[in-house]
Parts: sequence; C-alpha cells; structure tokens
Amino acid sequence: MKPSQIKNIQALRGLAALMVLAAHVGAMDAEYGGTAILPDQLRIGVIGVDLFFLISGFVMVHVARRMAPGWRNVLRFAYNRAARIYPLYWIATIAMIVLFFGRAALFGEATETGKLIPSLLLLPQASFPILTVGWTLIYEMYFYLAFALILLAAPRRMPLMLLLWGAIVALGSFAGWTKASPWTELVFSPLTFEFLIGAGIALLIDWTSGKWGAPALAAGAAIVLGQIFFFNDAALAAMVNNQAVRAMTYAPPFALMLYGAAAMERAQGLVLPRWMAATGDASYALYLFHLPAVMVAAKLVSVVLGERGVFDNLAIIALATAGSIVAAFLIYRLIERPALAMTKRLGDRLIAPHDPPLRQERIW
Repeated sequence: MKPSQIKNIQALRGLAALMVLAAHVGAMDAEYGGTAILPDQLRIGVIGVDLFFLISGFVMVHVARRMAPGWRNVLRFAYNRAARIYPLYWIATIAMIVLFFGRAALFGEATETGKLIPSLLLLPQASFPILTVGWTLIYEMYFYLAFALILLAAPRRMPLMLLLWGAIVALGSFAGWTKASPWTELVFSPLTFEFLIGAGIALLIDWTSGKWGAPALAAGAAIVLGQIFFFNDAALAAMVNNQAVRAMTYAPPFALMLYGAAAMERAQGLVLPRWMAATGDASYALYLFHLPAVMVAAKLVSVVLGERGVFDNLAIIALATAGSIVAAFLIYRLIERPALAMTKRLGDRLIAPHDPPLRQERIW
C-alpha cells in the first residue's frame, strides 16, 4: 500500500479538523450570541487534536519504512516536515496578529498573546502561542525531531527505538519532570504516547492481514460517540488538567479507528466517503485558519445584528462554519499547494535525496 493510496487516513484527518472546528464554533456561540443553542458536548471536539497526533505517528512510520537509509534522506525528511508546517502557520499567525490589532483599535478589546519569536518558531513557552492552536504544532515539531533522530539508527531497530522513547517519556512523567519548565513539559508529555501509538499501528498494519479493519473502526467510533454523549464539565476539566488522563481516555478509541480505517483500505479496498478525504486535503488549512474565520464571523454578526437572540446565534454558527470551510479550501488551493510545490523544488536543490526519492508526504 503506497502512502498516496491511504485515502482513509485523509478522511480521518478531515474528521479531526471538523471536530476541532465544531468545538470552537460552539465556544463562539456561547460567547458572542445570546443564549447558546449548541449542545455542550461539542466541546469534546478538541480531542480531534488527539486523533491528529495518532495520525502523525502513523504517517511518520509509514513514510520512514519506505525511505532509503542514509543521513541525507533523514535530513530531507526533517526539511519536509518543517516545510510542511511552518509557511502556512506563519501566514495564519500573521493573520491573527492583524485581527488582534484590529479588534483593539476598533473595539478596544485587547488580547493577551504569547511571545512573538517563540510563537513563530514553535518553541515551548508558558503561555499559548499567538495562534492558540499552535500549541499542538509545538508537539508535532518535537515529535518530528525525535523521530528524525530515530531514523539515524538501522531500520530494523525502529520498533526498539520507539519503545525506548516511550520508556524515557514514562520515566520523566512519573518522576514529575514535566513540571520543571515548558521544555520538560513538552519532552516528557504523556501526549507523546498518542504519537507512539499511531507509530505502532503503522507497524501493526504491515504485520497483520487487516481482516478486522471494519469491526475495529466500528468499535472505535462507537466508543467515541459514547464519550461525546457523556461529556461534561468534569470530563473537560480532567482533559485540560491531566494529559495522562486525556491520552488514556481518548487514544484507545482513536487507535481502533485508525487501525480499522487503514486496514479496511489495505485488505479490502474499502474507503470512507470522498468528501471526508477532500476535507482531509484541506485539513491543515482548516485547522490553522478556522480560528481567525470564526472570530471574524462572530464579531461581524454581533456588530451587524446588535441585539442578541436565537437568530444571531444561528447566524454566527452558519457564517463561522461555512466561512471556515470555504476559506480552508481556498487557502489550500491558492496558497498551500503552491507553497508545497515551491518548498519541494527548493528542497530538491538543497538536499537531493538518494534513490529512491523521498516524497513530501502530507502530515495533516
């Protein structure tokens, strides 16, 4: 199964991005409208991030196992990851800065944000980055750096190296080293296990027939639906305040879904709906730009309509959702794809990989 053929992974990316969008639209519904009309359970949509982390681990192993060995290919791997993450993230961050200045100038609404340089470089800091969803990209960049170091070892040692990485993270987490600084909080975060679980599933897919794909996907989806139904303030507080609880609660059902989706496609050629895969293509743009889009939509509705009631809530929900999705697809077509092509050409000149050539695989 070639990387380009995993359409179901793209579909899961689309699902993850839509979950995060739903969570933030629900938050704006409560903040800007009158009485919130969306269910509180939408707040669980933030666990789309956890699904992203599992997918990242899966794709990294899936790509790496099809790489030729050698330090130059590892260097190109690291370049591809950075080229995929940073350019569009910088554009989204600049857009958010402009919106913050505009909101302060026009409405007197100042916003406390993270520091500029750490935010742009995706370095750990005590506060959220300027674009708040960037906190997850800090974890992503850490994952990619650590994984690139693993790739320097012999390919047959990858499972052992992944286990060693997990053991180090577990030791540091149990020892309380996460509390020392933002850097140790990142390095020893229990969320690392979501990435490692995704990596393990990629290995498992290569070692098994995949005949249990459909039942695994159905079981994982059923568990997630149950978690959504019973989600409440206590569950939200546990998720926010304890990363270990978050990983133990939400990684297992997503692991079932990830294995099931990939196994279904490999063993039986079954793919999820095309619209989900198309959304997955634009998922990184949707993830980055939905917050600016939601913020603009909510403020526009509140200014134009003035009075608060059910109608302005509906307007916020419709405009924020549609605006985010349309903006994501336009940005993907007009900005993201050309930028990827440009960085690939630059990478080919600077770091030409050994045969077989590396592909700049999508990681979101």
